Amino acid sequence: MHLLLLLPFFQLLHGLDVSNFVPKVSADISPCKSCKILVQSFEKGLEKTKNGHFGGGNTAWEEKNLLTYAKSEVRFVEIHDSLCTEISRDQDMCFYLSSEYEHHLKEWWTDGRQEDLFQWFCVDKLKVCCPPKHYGPDCLPCKGYPNVCNSHGTCKGDGTRKGNGSCKCKNGYEGTNCDHCANNYFAIQKNNTFTCEECHKSCKDSCTDSGPKGCDECKDGWVYMGEGEGCVDVDECLEQDVCTSQQFCINNDGSYSCLSCDPSCTDCYGDGNDMCFNCAAGYIMKDKKCIVDTKWKSSDQSRYLTYGGLGIATIIIFRMNTTIASIVGAFIAVYIMVAEYIMNELYK
Repeated sequence: MHLLLLLPFFQLLHGLDVSNFVPKVSADISPCKSCKILVQSFEKGLEKTKNGHFGGGNTAWEEKNLLTYAKSEVRFVEIHDSLCTEISRDQDMCFYLSSEYEHHLKEWWTDGRQEDLFQWFCVDKLKVCCPPKHYGPDCLPCKGYPNVCNSHGTCKGDGTRKGNGSCKCKNGYEGTNCDHCANNYFAIQKNNTFTCEECHKSCKDSCTDSGPKGCDECKDGWVYMGEGEGCVDVDECLEQDVCTSQQFCINNDGSYSCLSCDPSCTDCYGDGNDMCFNCAAGYIMKDKKCIVDTKWKSSDQSRYLTYGGLGIATIIIFRMNTTIASIVGAFIAVYIMVAEYIMNELYK
């Protein structure tokens, strides 16, 4: 079914017009890649059959027969019959190409295989690929050829009949030939080789050398301390009231973070119950650590039992008079809120 769908396409392709070579099997496979897949499969066949079916015995006889077999029609048929069998993806495309262009492959074979198969078949015959470092319908040289894009980028369309030959520069490089450093990078010349290195993290946009001393200007969170030190990190945690009282400050390169204190602390200078300035309600300081106050815990249990008892007693006593029960219940609720407020204030 797949092959029938592809038939109109390959009938157009037979005219060797690159504009008609548009595969329909997979959206992410190009005409050039399809041709490369077939060539690679053929080259694997060459490798598999290079020793023929001979092994052991009369060496002189084998050498003579191997020489004959190497260029024989028998070997070509063996290779052609096994084409594409090792391919899992886009196999239908490969099979069709091997069938449709068998006469080209046989022509290359019978002419003595003097040229590279990829160059002869994909570039010269089908005209769906270009040699490396060339691009477009006419296979023009990429920018800066042979040192394409100054060795710091890739040529758009490299090796295909597509693209415009412009350079897609690597990170840190810019320019039509990737011969300039981008923002936050500086140039280094070593052994006649031009490279761009990233500025230190303390630099703002530009620098002339590596490290914090090479910055033209410091980023926010850094301060310039002269030629001897360059840009130095500002410790914001030394400033007053950077974080809230329930947080502690952590200094980072160029910034800071505020993290929450341990639940046992009302205020702190670090993470954990051993870094509290003062303990929270229900905790006491012991051995420089805020631990649970067992008296407070016992008091909590008794208090909550009392609250529950008051509620149950009100329901039992005033179960026949909902109005009085509601009034008494309201007073109990106010009492509980006031009592809890006083307890919290006492244990702050």
